[in-house]
Formats: sequence, C-alpha cells, structure tokens
Amino acid sequence: MKSIDLSTRAKFRLSGTDRVRYLNGQVSNDVTRAGVDCAISACVTSVKGGLEALVWITVEADGQAFLIDVDASLRDSLFQRLSKYMIADDVQLEDCTEEYLLIHDLDRSSDGIVSERYAMPGNDRWVSPESLPAGTDWMSESDAEVLRIERGIPCWGHELTQGLLPAEALLDLKSVDFHKGCYVGQEVISRIQSVGRIRRSLVALAFSGGCPQPGWCLLDDAGEKAGEVTSVVEPSPDLLIGLGYAKCDLNVTTAVCPDSGLSCMATKRSSAFAGE
Repeated sequence: MKSIDLSTRAKFRLSGTDRVRYLNGQVSNDVTRAGVDCAISACVTSVKGGLEALVWITVEADGQAFLIDVDASLRDSLFQRLSKYMIADDVQLEDCTEEYLLIHDLDRSSDGIVSERYAMPGNDRWVSPESLPAGTDWMSESDAEVLRIERGIPCWGHELTQGLLPAEALLDLKSVDFHKGCYVGQEVISRIQSVGRIRRSLVALAFSGGCPQPGWCLLDDAGEKAGEVTSVVEPSPDLLIGLGYAKCDLNVTTAVCPDSGLSCMATKRSSAFAGE
C-alpha cells in the first residue's frame, strides 16, 4: 500500500456548540457530510465568489470538533479569514498543525478516514508524530505529483489561486453543495451554476515536440491565446502531460513560451478529476 505524506499542510481544529452552523456559513460544501470516518473538500470564497482556499474537512475522533487542512502557504491567511466571521458564535479555532501528521493511503481497505483527494479510493490518517507506524511504503514527491496530474487534481499555487472562480477549476463538481444554506460567496457561485457562464476551465494536456513549462501560453487553431499551462510532468521518456486552463469549447493546438517564442504541440486529454 502506497502512502503520501501530507503533513506539511496547515491544520486547524474548530470546536464549540455552534461549529456546524458557523462552518456551514463559511464553506461551499455541506459540513454535515463530514464525519469521523469521512472527509469532504470545500471551497472558502470571498463575497464575490473568488477562491480563498480549498480545504478538506473531517471530524475529530471524539466527535466534538472539525479538523480542517489546507495548503501550507495559506496557514496564516485562512486562520485570519475564518476568525474574521466569528462574532457571536460559540466556536473556537485552534492551529493544530504541529499536533498531527497527515497521511493519505492510496487504498481504502486500510483503516482511516474515507477521502478521495486524488479522485480515487483512499483514506486519510491524522496521527500524532510519535505514533506513526513503522514500515510505511511512502510515495516520492515526484511520483505523487505525477499521480496528481494524471488524475487531474488542481493544486494551490499552480491551478488554484486567489480569486479563481471554483467552477473554472471544476471544483463545483465535488466541493460545492448547491442545496445547502447560505455561505460567504454563495450567491455568485449559484448564479454561475444556473447561468453556466465561465470563460475558461481546467483541462488536462498532452505535449509533443518540446518540453513546456508552467506559464506558457496555449493557442487555439487560429493562433490566438486560449489559455495557459499550469503544471507539467514527464511520467516516462516519451510522455509529457500537464494541466492548464483553456477557453471553453476551443481546441488547443500549441503551447508557446511568451518570452523566447519556443513552442510545442499541445492537445487536450481526458481528465479523471471529480470522477469524470
């Protein structure tokens, strides 16, 4: 069984009698779906519906608190963002990053919290640093990055950035509940879902004739800019794949370096993200 070490992610504990109502007012998914044996993903957005974080939420073993994890670069900003809306609520937010290791097992038969972080069966384990079992079969960072891109999973700092609309990254497929109550940014996100108007969306890419880098432009058949490359990996010597954004319904044919004019062929490929 392969395991991925996610311990560098920032981790928070949210407790208090109002924790369910409060957190449901802050994130895009229905937090009542999270449990001691199940983790869910959710977006934290601004009042304008722009992304501020993508979090995973589970329930602590004693059932008295939520455990929330997020990309390490958002440790301070997410703590401040969640604290901002604590006005008259009986909730307490604690940074518990150093209390836990966070391990993701790519095998649902193991004991743990059901979690599909890589759009495939898996389990999370929140464990204290001194109780990590010996003999864990770790997946290397480079192999984990290949898996992420093969599965079409957007990553903070690459595909996910401040102000991005969740629908652009296909986060509305798994991380948004359109039937729950109101939350910060809900009106904009629901309007986009009902009207169906976004200008670009996350795409999986395959390359040939060169090795592109994140930041390269994507061109359409007419040679007009249609998007950009955000991540690239080389799973084997004859295969280059990546993720990026492209205008909806346009055929991407070329990836071009904006500074040097270097280019390679780029084609869309199917994405496994969100169970597609």
